[in-house]
Amino acid sequence: MQLHPSDALRDWLDDRVRSDQFLLFCFEGEAGDPDALVTELRQRASAVPELRLRAVPVPGGLDYPYWAAGLVGADRFVVHRLPDPSWPGVQRALGELLTDRLDITAAPWRLHLLAGVTGAPRCTTTATVVVLQVSHAFADGMRASALARALLSGPGPTADGAETGPEAPSVPAMLLRAVTRMPIQLGALVVTGARAGRAERDLADPAVPPPAPGCPLSAVNTDPGPRRAVRTIVCPATDLRTVGTVTVGALTAIASALREFLGDFPADRLGAEVPVSVARNGMARNSYRSAGVRLFAHVDDPRERAAAIAADLALRRRRLAHPAVDLRDRPFTHLPAPLLRFGLARADLGAVPRTVTGNTVVSSVYRGAEDLVLGGAAVRFTAGFPGLSPVMGLTHGVHGIGDVVMLSITTSPQVIEPGELDRYEALLREALAQVARA
Repeated sequence: MQLHPSDALRDWLDDRVRSDQFLLFCFEGEAGDPDALVTELRQRASAVPELRLRAVPVPGGLDYPYWAAGLVGADRFVVHRLPDPSWPGVQRALGELLTDRLDITAAPWRLHLLAGVTGAPRCTTTATVVVLQVSHAFADGMRASALARALLSGPGPTADGAETGPEAPSVPAMLLRAVTRMPIQLGALVVTGARAGRAERDLADPAVPPPAPGCPLSAVNTDPGPRRAVRTIVCPATDLRTVGTVTVGALTAIASALREFLGDFPADRLGAEVPVSVARNGMARNSYRSAGVRLFAHVDDPRERAAAIAADLALRRRRLAHPAVDLRDRPFTHLPAPLLRFGLARADLGAVPRTVTGNTVVSSVYRGAEDLVLGGAAVRFTAGFPGLSPVMGLTHGVHGIGDVVMLSITTSPQVIEPGELDRYEALLREALAQVARA
């Protein structure tokens, strides 16, 4: 079982653009001794075949790495002793944690445990925060959420006996396969390339919704540098559903907050890049595409703005679901690994485009029922922190569990200074209140 080229791309780009996911779950109550929790969680992880996987590289990078099973080692768990266990202290620790990067050949996921947290939202007693760090080469947001549930949904079975699962071929077998299948890949690349050209013509049909227009670069569309800062806002899902779905409600509030925060930026040109789930593509572990969605920030009435956003989002989803989109991208699945590495090594990621798909990223994932447990503690909320990139210095996460949603803000002190970040958080809180009252 090899990495799909689209998954390998994410891993090989990660040296230059951090893309690990960080799934936060907050549990209220007495969860138990952190070291005992690690022992329990390690047993749970060992009972989930997918959580035992790691990547095995092919010598010389002649082919895509293989997924192979192994032991869940103690190095996959980190207990953090925070000097400031308050919720603001946790947010500062998260900013530091977001700069971390996984090596998928050692472990494509890692779990961080922060115990004794005080003042967490929705918690009247101390809390335990779990952060599951997952490589984007290993899972997309939906898949990572399912893995988190498998790890945190009760005592579960324990692994007894030998670890089982896929094994990587021997080195000679890897090299032989790489050499023999490269001509086949190149032939398929030519054939699918011709089909991709026809697909582009199909997508130009007036009956197919057009791609979103690009957005002008704003003050937050700049290089974020190495540091990170986060803020979090918890609200009932019903507050966002006053104007439509949770995702549309969040986009409606973010539009208002960005309009106020960016000042003179043309409000009618504001847009967001929204990951949209699509049908699974073979062995790929990521099944989403990014859609540009207009935010209609110049529309004052929250309900009218939400209706316009929902209609635009529906158009982008229709386009991404068109069969021609898959045909257009099909050649990439036949690209030999050395060619992909060659292209990535020469890609100028620092080039500043004239427009961007969106001025911010808004990633929305529902993580199921509010029934996760850790020791004796019950889950209270969940969060996620979409990564930054060379021209994306502000992202938003919209993550729900049960009837509770947490909106996260991820940025960099290089893009938004701490005082200004406090101001943006206040603007977003007020915008959420406006949506709730709509």
